[in-house]
Amino acid sequence: MALFGLFRRAEVEAEPQILADTGADLVTNAVRKGLREGRAETRATTAEINRARDRVAAVRRVTDMPEALAKVLEDVGRHPREERFQQLAARVLERFQDPRALAVWRGIDERFPASREAYLRVLRWTIRIDGFDAGRELNDRRFEQEPTDPVRLLVFARSLLELKDFEEAERVFSELVEMKETSDTVLAELARIYLTLGQPMRAREIATLGQERYGATRRIAEVTERVERDIAALQNLASVGDGGASHLPNRVIERVFEIAREQRGDVGAREHRDFLGPVVLINGSLGSGGAERQLTNTAVRLQEAIDAGRRIGGRDVIGPVHVLCRSLHSRAGADFFAPQFEEAGLIVHEYAEMPEFVGRPRHSCVREVVEFFDHIPPQMREGLVCTADILRHAAPDVVHIWQDGSVLATGLAALFAGVPRIVLGVRTLPPTDRAERNKPEYEAVYRSLLAAPGVVMVANSHAAARRYESWLSLPTGTVRVIPNGLAALPTEGDEATLEMARAFDARTSPDWFTIGSVMRLDDNKRPLLWLDAAAALVARRPDVRFVVVGDGPLRQKAIRHAEDLGIADRVLFTGRSSHVGHWLTRMDAFLLLSRHEGLPNVLIEAQFAGIPVVTTPAGGAAETLEIGVSGTLLKSVDDVDPEVVADALLTWERRGAERTALAERIRERALERFSIERMLELTMDAYLD
Repeated sequence: MALFGLFRRAEVEAEPQILADTGADLVTNAVRKGLREGRAETRATTAEINRARDRVAAVRRVTDMPEALAKVLEDVGRHPREERFQQLAARVLERFQDPRALAVWRGIDERFPASREAYLRVLRWTIRIDGFDAGRELNDRRFEQEPTDPVRLLVFARSLLELKDFEEAERVFSELVEMKETSDTVLAELARIYLTLGQPMRAREIATLGQERYGATRRIAEVTERVERDIAALQNLASVGDGGASHLPNRVIERVFEIAREQRGDVGAREHRDFLGPVVLINGSLGSGGAERQLTNTAVRLQEAIDAGRRIGGRDVIGPVHVLCRSLHSRAGADFFAPQFEEAGLIVHEYAEMPEFVGRPRHSCVREVVEFFDHIPPQMREGLVCTADILRHAAPDVVHIWQDGSVLATGLAALFAGVPRIVLGVRTLPPTDRAERNKPEYEAVYRSLLAAPGVVMVANSHAAARRYESWLSLPTGTVRVIPNGLAALPTEGDEATLEMARAFDARTSPDWFTIGSVMRLDDNKRPLLWLDAAAALVARRPDVRFVVVGDGPLRQKAIRHAEDLGIADRVLFTGRSSHVGHWLTRMDAFLLLSRHEGLPNVLIEAQFAGIPVVTTPAGGAAETLEIGVSGTLLKSVDDVDPEVVADALLTWERRGAERTALAERIRERALERFSIERMLELTMDAYLD
């Protein structure tokens, strides 16, 4: 059911084949082509550059990407010496989180060594793909010694910001300010950086220094005007004088929330109800993550209860159920769970595609705070203009927002829409504990939301709940715990899966002790360390093999690492699979070495399949197993010894009837603790109590 006819149905589209590259990266190929055609000296006009920028800015869906990229690559070929076109091509890839952007930025960095932007993008993508350790190693190679030239020192300082080393970055910024050689251009850029960091008063100090040294140069005058305009606007919006200006950005956010709470009134202080009316579930996408899976389970099962007239926890479910995502096309795989919604007859709505204020800005429920829009985070602005009025028209009893990013984007919109019950769903450690995800506005947003009646927070593990309570200084027990609810995965495989399994059996043996995992191959899951543990096990006995299900930025590096360790012939990398349940049937033990987790679905699903698990104590991982009964909990997240991991895995080897008995015991315990029925009952409590 569409929300009052205002949403259009999100189509489930096949993932497009995006321009294949040959050898070098796409942009380097285009540059070489242009040079071969003798266009090295061809200069671009302002009109050409503006057209290219507009074309890139207009790209909204991954299906639009091939055409836009092809057009920009044509521009690159016509003007192979113009850095701006090459950067625009990289930004097209970045818009959809395409990891090929790293190779493109590397090429730009090599061709334009004086570029202030290219290296920082290389560093950002290296961190995203390989993790912070790889980023630090790259930065150490780039800057063996701290630069003495102010321009390079500014790039160095910005690289420290990328690495979340804020204290060291501040030290370098201070050095830049004190250096007599620092130009007005660098000082102006430094002032702009402080504005983006939410420190307008520090930006004013830098701009004032620039005026004292260089007078009102064009660059200093421009940044001074912007700083003073922003400070005046923020002070006016936040209703504070200079004394409160150091925290102006968060104070502005808090002020917008105050207005929203005043407009909403006491609508959240409602009486207890025994039935669930309209509910809206919100997330960024329907990608293949754990939160998306739980959202899918919740939405589909609520709809099934409505269709069957079945009560949940003694309560009627009337509905309807709506699902609202930012986009299913923002990156490849963002619609992973969309087919399940279509099968259940649920429409998934994409708010990034919706008209602002549903086309009626003068009647919008957020019209009173339009003047704040330039001073709040972009995600929050988008959420306000695209979802607040939709939610007001839908008039749901409950809005359930999944994950920190969506809380930041749409929590304020739900308040302005007057939703009586707003449920904030958190999954793992709070943003303050994860440097790569932390933003200074998160704390202000959460505190402001929780100050409103009818707003509750739920977590999927006690570990996450307690950590959020500590971060936000909430009383113990404030954050409700709803463990993930899962069902055993189907065990059949398609012909391609079966053929892959047969080939693996042929080169190893199905009788060998098989260690497996299902994971995204990224820095958080540490697949290289996982393979180190595999090699330690191989060194002890020859009859072991390994199955790794999943894809990710470290897949090729993991394959090479297995080759370097000499175990490639006994490791199967299946890639992303829709037949995870089939691969679980082939495992004898399951290994997960994550740095961070919420309540890992894969550990629960492994136990549903009767497989003992070995895991780090990341997040709520310890809550998924019974130590010594269904698995082993390693002592540390940070200090993981491959030899100790090998010891733990070997303790779970069983054969014949003993293996069957162990599997049945593990399966029964897991089904008791993590059923979808139990999850739904606790969810209904959060919605209605």
